[in-house]
Amino acid sequence: MKRWCTDLWEGFWTVLIGMKVTWRHLFTRSVTLQYPDVKWQLPPRTRMRLFMKYEDCIGCGQCVRACPVSCIYLKAEKRPTTEPAIFAANGQPIKLDVHVFDIDMSLCCYCNLCTYPCPTDCIYMTPEYEFATTDLTHHLYHFAKNDAKFLTVNPKAAAAPPKPAPPAPPAAPAPGAPPTPPPASPAGA
Repeated sequence: MKRWCTDLWEGFWTVLIGMKVTWRHLFTRSVTLQYPDVKWQLPPRTRMRLFMKYEDCIGCGQCVRACPVSCIYLKAEKRPTTEPAIFAANGQPIKLDVHVFDIDMSLCCYCNLCTYPCPTDCIYMTPEYEFATTDLTHHLYHFAKNDAKFLTVNPKAAAAPPKPAPPAPPAAPAPGAPPTPPPASPAGA
């Protein structure tokens, strides 16, 4: 009988200890969020999924050379000189046709080294981090497209020199001031 009472008391005491911890955390501030309804605000310069704006890519391949894991695939050819000139958003002429620009995010190590050498800033890290899939082939992103709309006018073209400002009209005399004589006309006029 004594053993039964001891076991009963230990069971009850254990529940009280557990409830003490529960009650202590019940009135503290929550550190969890109800994901995906609520999301953390990511810090600046967060490195997540890569994106490339195809219309601004000049096909230089510097991002490919900078990638330490070789997850960027680029194929470009020289544009024919007979085609009209096209430009990136920063005014740099695009002299290569980019036929393939793929990024395999399953290989990417999120180092962000590919974005720094880009002369047109067309490749960058986005804050998008919800791209989990069950198939690794879904992480291969194809950015080259056939229906891209390129700029045919250089947005950074030199602006026309400004026209000289017209001469300012003479100032009105102050009230009470003697009238100013009209300017002398040239002789013989």
